[in-house]
Amino acid sequence: MEQSILHKAAFLLHECHEPEQVVVERLKEYFPALSLVERERYVQEAWDQVHSANVDNI
Repeated sequence: MEQSILHKAAFLLHECHEPEQVVVERLKEYFPALSLVERERYVQEAWDQVHSANVDNI
């Protein structure tokens, strides 16, 4: 399940160009059992993955 949460967060950040705080809120719709702290952690991890991937493409 962790991978699906990260995938959804990365998708919202990268493909939908959603701001981090919006993604934190949107994850609640998809994964209602996650706490705010957990959602923030997943969004931060996804943010790091998305931006490190972009650095690799430079």
